[in-house]
Amino acid sequence: MAIVKVNFFSESLLRMVNFMAVIPIDKREMDGESLRSKEQPLKTLYLFHGLYGGEYDWLTSTRIFKWAKDRNLAVILPAGENSFYNNTLHNYYGTFVGEELVRFTRTMFRLSDKREDTFVGGLSMGALGAFYSAFRYPDTFGYVGALSTAALAGGYPPDEGAGVGLMDRRSFFETVFGPETDFAGSGADYNQLARDMGKSGKPLPKIFMAVGKDDPLLEVNRAYHGVLEQAGMSVDYREDEGAHDWAFWDRNLYRFLEWLPVERHPAVKIYDF
Repeated sequence: MAIVKVNFFSESLLRMVNFMAVIPIDKREMDGESLRSKEQPLKTLYLFHGLYGGEYDWLTSTRIFKWAKDRNLAVILPAGENSFYNNTLHNYYGTFVGEELVRFTRTMFRLSDKREDTFVGGLSMGALGAFYSAFRYPDTFGYVGALSTAALAGGYPPDEGAGVGLMDRRSFFETVFGPETDFAGSGADYNQLARDMGKSGKPLPKIFMAVGKDDPLLEVNRAYHGVLEQAGMSVDYREDEGAHDWAFWDRNLYRFLEWLPVERHPAVKIYDF
């Protein structure tokens, strides 16, 4: 297994950017048996962090390294800053993660270019970013994993708020989603993107969606699940014990990986939590 840090110039963002990659190229069992065929391109998961996070979050706070190794799964972990992985006036993160990053990583690593082998997922802000990517690039991503989706643009804060958090600031919402009066029907409107995807005639992504029963985003996840089903999406929706935290995300990351069409090596442990 290789963990690779990459720094390159992004044509979408017009600056140097970072991402981490987990690439299973050298893993062997104790008996020397290789866990992967070097002739087969790797299935790939593009996995997005949440608000205030970075490209190391999944590596330091979950068991993604082990679980990717067990499945011969390449995992690409971009730095999304606080962008919601959306295109705005000044930053084209949606184009970066959905188009440029896929093209760059497929050139750099031995990754499959098949839609059915290419997955996108994330937590909170990153979960919404995963939906943006899947709906904007339906020919690229076949499966979506969304944990604690931050589908929060239904009501902007009335002002800048009294706290220091970005989600209290109306200006932050306007930066990532555009003016509130223009949101409905815009390119940032994830509800409309789902409806348009359902009517597009293109193959629809299969969706795994999970949220904690004690998560403050529980109700918005229920609402967005309803939007997705009304749009004709196939959604494996789960409400699990837990809150908006890494204990929940680690456990449900495993369930998402088990749900994906990726073979687990028969020698590895199966978790039931």
